[in-house]
Amino acid sequence: MPGRAAGEPGRDIVVLAPATPASIPLILAVDNLPGVGLKIFHNHSQAHSLFLRNKAQFLTTGISVGVRFFRQGVPLKIINSHVAGLSSLVSTRLVKGFGDLKGEKIWLPFPGSPLEEVTRFFARSEGLVWQRDIRVGYAMFDSSVKMLQQGRIRFAALPEPFVSLAETHPGLVASLDYATLWERYTGTGTTCPQVGTFVNAQWAKENRELIRRFNQALEQAIELCTKDPGRAVQRAEKLLRFPGTVLATSLGRTRFRLLTDRELKQGVFTYYKTIGSPLDETFDNFF
Repeated sequence: MPGRAAGEPGRDIVVLAPATPASIPLILAVDNLPGVGLKIFHNHSQAHSLFLRNKAQFLTTGISVGVRFFRQGVPLKIINSHVAGLSSLVSTRLVKGFGDLKGEKIWLPFPGSPLEEVTRFFARSEGLVWQRDIRVGYAMFDSSVKMLQQGRIRFAALPEPFVSLAETHPGLVASLDYATLWERYTGTGTTCPQVGTFVNAQWAKENRELIRRFNQALEQAIELCTKDPGRAVQRAEKLLRFPGTVLATSLGRTRFRLLTDRELKQGVFTYYKTIGSPLDETFDNFF
């Protein structure tokens, strides 16, 4: 049976998860974790504040968010990464690579976002100078979709479900899949960890078994998303507040791969080294 929402009796442990297809496996996982409730958030700043004030035990968000918190001295641990690709460059004309974007302007959500990190890497891989050969503007995802639709901008890097939502408008196309670009520009099949789950460091020491069960349930939920995507979308549709057709397309485009333990550490360190921002040895305590 579907689990109850966070805050209901018997749900003392709270998982904060964003309103994106990346959270569909989390929704399914929590259904199988007695005593754990899920709260879907639409405002990232509010969710981060709840987590930092210990009002929630788990926070699922972009890995760069956790890295920034750790650098600021927040005592947290990353316990998994389960998304390896969920973003694309949406445009008003088809492009085949970042080399086609010289002289153009790309819209991103905010400075220092995970999308900006990887977009800069793609531009550099084509020999383009950031903010000279490629100019940058900033707007949140829903605003970027509207501006694309109105013809006010031509290129925006978006995550799912905004990619699939944008493509419902005539003339807009998902030109470049970021996971495919990562493989092209790195020349490897290594994963590109995008979304992670974080917990308070002391809480992690005291709840290792729950963390193990959480990751196990998440792995099983990812398998279900592959085997029965229709059921997964039906379960998530009301919570995520996007049309089922859009979520179905988004789920098919989102690349899930669960990384934990040693594989997680290796994947995150490799990602930051590849984009030119290697993590120092203090990040051994991040895992």
